[in-house]
Amino acid sequence: MKQAVLIVACLFTLLLLGSCQTKEPNNMTSNKQGTVTFINEVKDADVWILPDTQANRKTTLWGTATAAKVKTGESRVAPLTEPGDDGLYLFRMIDADRFYYSANGVKLQANWSVTIRADDPHTVTLEVTDETGTLQNTYAVFSAKL
Repeated sequence: MKQAVLIVACLFTLLLLGSCQTKEPNNMTSNKQGTVTFINEVKDADVWILPDTQANRKTTLWGTATAAKVKTGESRVAPLTEPGDDGLYLFRMIDADRFYYSANGVKLQANWSVTIRADDPHTVTLEVTDETGTLQNTYAVFSAKL
């Protein structure tokens, strides 16, 4: 009899604990900082624009692409997350031919544009323009076959 009461008491306790729900805090803030326009002038590719943090610099697991399957000559509006250290971003891209592209310390703001260009196979650049089309900076892009 004591075992039956103990089992019922345990089941009742589990039922009560299992029905508890946690509430998300109402003060959660989004890490979205607007959007940027990515313009691909190289090859069909997946693109990641990541916060420039020490952790992101050391990893090759970037999650879902910021802009996936961007065709050559296509422009795509992409979400801009909160920046990393010193307000900067990392640019990563892998094209259809399995080339990897990388630029660190990219300064971006909402409504700006990012254009990747390859003047020749060994000279790839990332041009950042503001919302009026004024060139803000040009970054050298490392590229290599994976």
